[in-house]
Amino acid sequence: MNTPVDVLKTADLFTGLTQEQIATITALGERHTYHKHDLIICAGEWDDAFYIVLSGQVEVISEEAQGTPTLVVLGAGQGFGEMAVLDAGPRSATIRCISERAEVFAIAGRRLLQLCRRESDIGQQLMYNLARDLAFKLRHRNLALQSPEEGVSR
Repeated sequence: MNTPVDVLKTADLFTGLTQEQIATITALGERHTYHKHDLIICAGEWDDAFYIVLSGQVEVISEEAQGTPTLVVLGAGQGFGEMAVLDAGPRSATIRCISERAEVFAIAGRRLLQLCRRESDIGQQLMYNLARDLAFKLRHRNLALQSPEEGVSR
């Protein structure tokens, strides 16, 4: 079985961090197991935890989506819940386990932010990686919302 450090060191969100720095982050969280159809978080909830998928798959569901509500499927090394860490707002999407079993690693946002303030090297790299991840997700969502005519270059 993979340890959280083994999975986190492969995650884009932890790019540029040493194994020791990742172990420091890992000490803040805990592992949770979910089974098919279990809800991990629900849109509208107030919670600041950030999650990384250790094994299995989860889907991101938007209640606002027209047609198929699944926005994306996430697997090992991919994270979710980062917006609640940064803005302390309610959850913007629901996350559900879609594999027979999924393990996720949860870190309370307030603990993660405290670490970032204490350990500036970790904080600077982690915030840079979070910004890149959010920019990628926003760009992906914007492209998905464009009509076919808008996506064509002239």
